[in-house]
Amino acid sequence: MKSLEQIVRNLGIDELQIARSALTRLDKGRKIYGPWNLLGDPRDYPEEALEEVVDALHYCAAELVRLRREHIKNRGRRPRVYVCHAVSANTEKTERAIKAICREIVHSGALPIAPQVYLPQFVDEHSARGLSMTFCLELVALCDELRVYGTTITSGMRREIELAEGFGIPVRHMTEEVQP
Repeated sequence: MKSLEQIVRNLGIDELQIARSALTRLDKGRKIYGPWNLLGDPRDYPEEALEEVVDALHYCAAELVRLRREHIKNRGRRPRVYVCHAVSANTEKTERAIKAICREIVHSGALPIAPQVYLPQFVDEHSARGLSMTFCLELVALCDELRVYGTTITSGMRREIELAEGFGIPVRHMTEEVQP
């Protein structure tokens, strides 16, 4: 079992400030009210009680940090939608389809993220597939939603979908075809 000092030492900055304040108040209360006894049990349980309080504080602080990040993330910006679409041999047709999808996403009030349209301008898909996929996966991680278009799921699309699901990013399979 970790000691109280180890638990406190491993807290993040936001959590540490809250924990220090609470522990100071607990220590002050203990000096005023005496040892903590459980229903007539004469033994004192300060270490166990403090660990439980720190665990509760850790949870509360983590939730506050998450809520603050969520508030900052959503303040004044459009939701980012990743376009998950197969790139076919007919790149011109694919590009037209993806641009039409992007227009639809913009019309819905969101920001489309479609690396299939601009990455080929500076990254060769055939010779630098790994680099291209790395960029795509980094962009997926920044998005609020991933939309899957088409009936074919390529290995690259599967990786994008799995990453989104792993991060808890909603994945929507779009059934309607968008006309270019």
